[in-house]
Amino acid sequence: MKVHDFKERLAFSESASHEGFWSSVYEKAFPNLVFQKLCSGKCQGQYLGIDRVIQLSSGRTLYIDEKKRSGDYSDIFLEVISNDRTGAPGWIEKDLQIDYLAYAFLPSQRVYLFNWPMLKRAWQHFKETWKQKYTPHIQAQNVGYQSVGVAVPIREVLNAITRAGIIEP
Repeated sequence: MKVHDFKERLAFSESASHEGFWSSVYEKAFPNLVFQKLCSGKCQGQYLGIDRVIQLSSGRTLYIDEKKRSGDYSDIFLEVISNDRTGAPGWIEKDLQIDYLAYAFLPSQRVYLFNWPMLKRAWQHFKETWKQKYTPHIQAQNVGYQSVGVAVPIREVLNAITRAGIIEP
């Protein structure tokens, strides 16, 4: 089992070598993009889940959490527990102050830009089903602790998000 080092993974996540990649993604996703800024290091934004701040020509500001995977997979890893020793909740369980979650598969340079409120709504609706259906839960071994999550097929996540956007009384 591969052991992840938090500092090493953080450095990978914040690597400047990926800035051109992210710039290209956001220019395509938001044609009216005016400005973008990486939010890195120990700052308030990071504690709120914000990796990137984007300003649009309309004046609107968007906040994005970026997830990068170094391989191509057919699933989205939804982190339920970030540290099994402390019981700290994973990112899918947190009330992050973001508009989007950008989930990238680096080898194919494919990015899924998930609307955060709809992803959270889908998670709330399907989490018990997904936890049962996709067991065993994936455990990422870190130095001294494990992160635990559920690997849900991409198509299923996309369908759930679409359903989450349909509100019926």
